[in-house]
Amino acid sequence: MACVAVASLLRTIEIEFLQYKPRPLVLDNHLISPNKHLIQSFHQKLGFLISQLDEERIDGVEAVKHLETKLRDLAFRVEDEIEILVAHLYDDDEEEDIDDEYLVGIADLFVEEEDELLRVEDLYVEKPQRDTDAEKTTTQPCVKLGQVFQTAMEQIKAIKEELVKIKAEGRKTAHDVLQRSQLLSSHHASHSKEQMVGKKHEFEIIKKLLTELGSKEKKVVSIIGMGGIGKTTLAKQVYEDPSVSIHFDVRAWVVASQLHNKRQMLVSLLNSISKQDGLEKSTDEDLTLKLYQCLKRQRYIIVVDDVWSGEAWDDVCNCCPDDGNGSRVLLTTRLVEVAHYTSSDNDFSHHMQLLNQSDSWNLFCEKACKSRGVEFEIIGRPIVEKCKGLPLAIIVIAGLFSKFSTLYEWENIVNALDSSTTTTIATTCSKIISLSYNHLPHHLKACFLYLGVFPEDHKIKANELSRLWSAEGLVKASENENCDVVAEKYIQELMDRNLIIVSKWSCCGRKIKVFGVHDLLHAFCVKEAQKENLLHVVQKNGSDFPQRGFRWVSIQSSTFDVSALCYSSRNCRSIFCFSYCRSLNLKQFKLLRVFFCISFRMYDNVVDLVHLRYLPSALDGQNIMKLFKAWNLQTLYICKDDRNYLEFPQMQYFRCSFMTGNPPKFVHQNLQSLSWLEPEHCTKEFFTHFPNIKKIGINGKRRDCNDCIVNLVSVQQLEKLYIYIGSVSYTCPTMIQINCHIVFLQSLKSLKFDANCMEWNGINVLCKLPRLEVLKLLSNACVGKEWELPEDDDKFCQLIVLEIGRTDLKDWKATGDHFPKLKHLSLSSCKKLKEIPRGFAEIEELKSIQLAGCRPSVVASAQEIKEEQLDYLNNIVDVVVAEQRDYSPVYEFESDEA
Repeated sequence: MACVAVASLLRTIEIEFLQYKPRPLVLDNHLISPNKHLIQSFHQKLGFLISQLDEERIDGVEAVKHLETKLRDLAFRVEDEIEILVAHLYDDDEEEDIDDEYLVGIADLFVEEEDELLRVEDLYVEKPQRDTDAEKTTTQPCVKLGQVFQTAMEQIKAIKEELVKIKAEGRKTAHDVLQRSQLLSSHHASHSKEQMVGKKHEFEIIKKLLTELGSKEKKVVSIIGMGGIGKTTLAKQVYEDPSVSIHFDVRAWVVASQLHNKRQMLVSLLNSISKQDGLEKSTDEDLTLKLYQCLKRQRYIIVVDDVWSGEAWDDVCNCCPDDGNGSRVLLTTRLVEVAHYTSSDNDFSHHMQLLNQSDSWNLFCEKACKSRGVEFEIIGRPIVEKCKGLPLAIIVIAGLFSKFSTLYEWENIVNALDSSTTTTIATTCSKIISLSYNHLPHHLKACFLYLGVFPEDHKIKANELSRLWSAEGLVKASENENCDVVAEKYIQELMDRNLIIVSKWSCCGRKIKVFGVHDLLHAFCVKEAQKENLLHVVQKNGSDFPQRGFRWVSIQSSTFDVSALCYSSRNCRSIFCFSYCRSLNLKQFKLLRVFFCISFRMYDNVVDLVHLRYLPSALDGQNIMKLFKAWNLQTLYICKDDRNYLEFPQMQYFRCSFMTGNPPKFVHQNLQSLSWLEPEHCTKEFFTHFPNIKKIGINGKRRDCNDCIVNLVSVQQLEKLYIYIGSVSYTCPTMIQINCHIVFLQSLKSLKFDANCMEWNGINVLCKLPRLEVLKLLSNACVGKEWELPEDDDKFCQLIVLEIGRTDLKDWKATGDHFPKLKHLSLSSCKKLKEIPRGFAEIEELKSIQLAGCRPSVVASAQEIKEEQLDYLNNIVDVVVAEQRDYSPVYEFESDEA
């Protein structure tokens, strides 16, 4: 509900008024000092109120939805008023007139809702009088800002008072609903006869974990999976299997649900074992003791279905004795963290898989109860493919199919699913998805909804999304963690909750690099974001724009009425262009903060906008106009820095092919990534301005780049370094020794050299980097015929990934002890290399060997390593032999995540 609006407003207040280096015009107009206490108080109260509303929503108080709507509208309104005021400062400064029609249009949208709120046009349409009274012209914006926050404070107070009034009644109502729903769900679980399709293998896995493994200790077996994937059905099939029921002396089943109730769970378990009278009069302590006694000295199996929290598990686990007789607890959950909480033994956790196409079709046919004629299959198979293997989606659409008997009716279903309108299946499935969504904390709700801006089936880059979330105010750095780390945790949590599907991991295997969103989940994000006046999607056949404003515009087609977009969305904050749109005029979007496009040609549209925070992608030789107003710019990739953008205090990710400016005159706390620096910039004095920088890319002449390494020692937090030599001769390159000062980069995790022409044995010094996990030696990064690692204590102790490309290396002398944790080895264009060291067969962690453009003897040695690993270590090494691969330099830096 209010999560996006509040997060965005809080961040806007922070960077406009509470950051350590506010924009000069804000200071010149004295907006902060007279209003500082009011601004800080409002910021604090707003953050506290959204947390309270979030807690009450989780507790089941439905009435808070109305308050969330009020808070959302208030936050949107206040943020628009603040940003219009700031934009107006620049108009005054340049003695230009602001677009009156634009401001009145925004104001009318707000006044329609609540007349008592401060009217935007009263503040901004009337221009300040340009007289000789300097004090009057400078204090007027200050007074206006104070009025905005004072009015908002009164409304915050009113919302808080209303929340206090509904708390008690809301909890009572939620408790009544909870008891009824648990009784119903327990009864359903006990008598369900639903059959599984395509889950025989998983059925056998769970049954083995319950009955066949030798452990006599009490074990918790977890079935983990997204909503609708069939966790409960699988658990029920195993629970009712004759071989399982015979194996255990006592069986019991209980549904925890999101709003679990300890007492009701204990009663359900006791009644599941045997119907008992008088339980209602017993205390919780009596029920716990009674259940414990029923299970004592018995080999039991207890199923705890739909567990959402560790607290729900705690209410049950104390009743489960461990007599060393092989008792088991089987729980189902959507949350990986719950499974980890209940048991630290990952061997007893199972992640359910989506159905393949064959099993999906079989399930659909079974549930649709229709003949498998040609017409049925022609229409049905595309629908099944849309379900992407999610059993619930397949069952729901099959149930809809079963209600009709003519081809005309079936075709109507197909048309409804292909349209942009909400269908019965989307509505039904969204009820289940809503359970996961509503259980998210408000910050994750905002981040999850944001995924709707991407097209369906779009592969989302995690590092790109991190920058977008930051620009939108949905993610911000904490005292101990930068934005990237916070975003990584958010993405990981979305994965743990089965709300995203990981398609690519980083080369070290610990970070999500690329992921997607299941179509049903994506549809939910789009629908919910549209309902909250956040998102408008421009579809293939054009689009009808709503009358009310929206924050995000996702353009997925070039065939639409641009004038309609400009008229109805002038207060939007983000424009995403997934197709080329020649006529888009960004001048119309005064409040724009994110411009995301996939076509370099779209940069012709970029203008100097006051609130711009994000401009993506390297420009391949193109340039954009100078940005003077965008004081809070965070992400910028350009060709030439003739503006000195490092003076912008919020800049976090900056890439520039030709940097001409000087370092800022202050200590830049926010900068995280900087490329491409030339060696002359890499001075000790330069790096002292960026104490928190994590990634650096350097491009220049070979010896100059090597020499400047000594000046990187002062960058204590540097984790990733890429040194690229722009021009090199591949005939007889001059060999150099690596700068030994590189060993002092103790935080370095990822290191990439490209065309550096270093001596092979000289890089053995890199063994002294204690945290180095990724080493990429590309395109004659090292030259020479032999690389020998000495048989002493020098080891790449933490190295996970080693990549070598385009080299004249012939003899490689090393053992497995030199790379004890190596998982991935990649060799490309190593045309003279004889073989991979045989000792690599002893590396227990080795998972893959990728080869391209190598001799047959190298391929043969890789296959021998694979066979030895299989014989002695019972480990399967994936050997991939591909065609010749060329490396693309420079602009891979930001996307190449360790």
